[in-house]
Amino acid sequence: MAIRALNRRTFLRGMGGVAVALPTLDIMLNAHGDALAGGGTLSSHFFIGFHGQALGGDGDPQTDLYRPDAFGPDYDLKLATMPLANYGDVRPDVSIVSNLRIPYNNSGPGSWNTGFHLGAFPPLLCGVSNPDDSSYCRGQTADQVVAAAIGAGTTFDSLQYQVQPSWYLTDSAPYGRDIMSYRSDGMGGVMPVPGQTSPRAAYMALFTGFVPPDPGDAAELSRELARRRSVLDLVRGNIERLMPRLGAADQTRMQRHFDEIRALEQRLAAIPPDATADCMMFADPGGDPPIGGNNSSNGGDGFDVDAGYSDEDARARVFSDLVHMAFTCDLSRSVAMLYTMAQSHMNVNSFTNIPYDQHEVGHSVASTAAVSQILAWQLDQFAYLVAKLRDTPEGTGSVLDNSALVLLYEAGHGLDPATGDENRTHSTENMIVTVAGRAGGFVSGEHIDGQGMHPVHVINSAMRAVGVDADLGEVVGTIPGLI
Repeated sequence: MAIRALNRRTFLRGMGGVAVALPTLDIMLNAHGDALAGGGTLSSHFFIGFHGQALGGDGDPQTDLYRPDAFGPDYDLKLATMPLANYGDVRPDVSIVSNLRIPYNNSGPGSWNTGFHLGAFPPLLCGVSNPDDSSYCRGQTADQVVAAAIGAGTTFDSLQYQVQPSWYLTDSAPYGRDIMSYRSDGMGGVMPVPGQTSPRAAYMALFTGFVPPDPGDAAELSRELARRRSVLDLVRGNIERLMPRLGAADQTRMQRHFDEIRALEQRLAAIPPDATADCMMFADPGGDPPIGGNNSSNGGDGFDVDAGYSDEDARARVFSDLVHMAFTCDLSRSVAMLYTMAQSHMNVNSFTNIPYDQHEVGHSVASTAAVSQILAWQLDQFAYLVAKLRDTPEGTGSVLDNSALVLLYEAGHGLDPATGDENRTHSTENMIVTVAGRAGGFVSGEHIDGQGMHPVHVINSAMRAVGVDADLGEVVGTIPGLI
């Protein structure tokens, strides 16, 4: 008897509104494994991440320890890029685009004018010039443009995650430096879309956010998860009915999918409860890492190395697992992740042994090598996500083969136009954007010359790769050789 094909949008539903989405299985595909059985292509997925980080230290003539020595494939690794050798070596899956710049003083499309940390941030995200000292975008960001174009039919048209949950400095506030997503307000303007800072709430949303459960179901779900039951236990009957319908390869793939869900739950359960987290959707296993307190200084004498950090390492891992789950199950095709805020004051002592916040290392330590230690920690988070997508089969390839990922940094290293000084962190010269994935012919494993183009040209290229024929803001065109 012929086995009827399974719809790509199949969910295993259980009590309390729990719904476990499935990865792409052979039973969902045509005979060649390169399209859906009912017609239509495999979905593309778009990820854009951001770090509030320059590439070098003030006054250090070493521009960066990031860009390879030569253009092309098989590029060499520097201090900042050593993590690309991790996870079974993701370098063949990652391209580095260097020699990029954002123009200053309204001298070109997507330019900035005054106040580096507030002024240069918006053009990087949305490609629209910023004529004054405002950190808020004047146009939509790429995650929203992509969501509008290819997000129809998904559970979440886009997802916004935020790894650094707090500003960490007593005497100031972020004023938009913690926002990297903006959508249309329907009246010709845009409105900010804050990122979810709670890994626990984000996890629960993926599994219970499909149809809001009634209060009784929600209470029962809370009790069940409080007993440390897995969401898989709550859909066990559906799992047992589905598995006999699948071929051997699909059964193996499903078991791997379930194992990954279990591993994610165990990672979350290992995080100590956060007594201050009031944004959780339900009481559930584990909790978020406690949010670290503020520092009254940026570093040096009197800097509290036990404050200003909320275990962003663990938070980034969980959020990366959730991005992987969202893409694997086609729950969303567009994700924006703010790893660290613009002008980030996150304490970096735990992974660099430098008693300063992230922003101040470039100014006070003033060493490109010291900054590169931070960059290496940041790039390791990206490499982890790339490897998870690479190692997840989909159709005849992997989820990474159907994805385009972009990692932005706030600054380059070079001329500070406000002061006229060279070799400064407050510079949009010599910028670098790191990308991954192979959707739509996106080029992987190469060092590519950006030829002085805008970082948004890289974003435009990634949007083209996932099938979105659009330009971001005022910046038109793509990077030659990236697609």
